[in-house]
Amino acid sequence: MALSDVAAACVFCRIAAHTAPATIRFEDDDLVAFDAEPGATPLHVLVVPRRHIRSVAELADTELAGRLVLAASKIAADAGVKTFRLATNSGAPLQDVFHLHWHVMAGGEMGHAAGIAFSRRKPYRAERT
Repeated sequence: MALSDVAAACVFCRIAAHTAPATIRFEDDDLVAFDAEPGATPLHVLVVPRRHIRSVAELADTELAGRLVLAASKIAADAGVKTFRLATNSGAPLQDVFHLHWHVMAGGEMGHAAGIAFSRRKPYRAERT
């Protein structure tokens, strides 16, 4: 099956279609999980939907959202880890590849999950108008 122009330009779509190389950890009809290259931690797997969705901000399918999270948990369990980080980003500059993906990471130093030191920051309070 030929890829659309969007999918052909997206490396994650090409990995999902098996037209770009990757070490696949899990796949089904709707999802594919593969090793991040280079990995930031000893276990660093990306879980993506086969369908091109730019980011979590554009994810409207609640069943797919749940399946992405469950697949991430399966990846961690299959790797034998009980403590792991599950993260996603939405939009630049946080997101490098504009195809929804969850990072499953474990092992090594990761720092604080939010990447900030909460003890040094004042609590966020939305301004009320």
